[in-house]
Amino acid sequence: MGVKNMILNKVKEIRNELELSQEDIAKVLNVKRGTYASWECGSDVIPTRQIYKLAEYFKLSIDYLLEISNQGHMVYHGSDINLSDVGNNIYNIRKRNNLSQKSFAESIGINQSTLWAYEKGKTLITLSSLISLAKVYNVTIDSILNR
Repeated sequence: MGVKNMILNKVKEIRNELELSQEDIAKVLNVKRGTYASWECGSDVIPTRQIYKLAEYFKLSIDYLLEISNQGHMVYHGSDINLSDVGNNIYNIRKRNNLSQKSFAESIGINQSTLWAYEKGKTLITLSSLISLAKVYNVTIDSILNR
């Protein structure tokens, strides 16, 4: 399944188990129900900050919510994403693999200037880039985001 039509099956399953409506989750994320519904059904990709908030709310790993991992439980982090820390984590993954920005960027399907912005903490990495990075370099999304 591609990122563009990523259906949040695990999120829906958890939401139903907890007897929460889409409206309830939309309120947690401070978005309209229709916006949340489009993420859950896969017609739109949930932004990185929103999946992070959802993981914090459920006290579960992002990798688990996206069905990348079977390990779900984790300690509540309780703070927002630090762009500088995320950038450093991405940079360190690239350096551990002895790759140039160009080759690293190509390996996860982005251009070099986008990678530069991620590494410098200028822009938050998109969820699709996070998923690619996690899969290609066998790291967790949670570790990249310091959760």
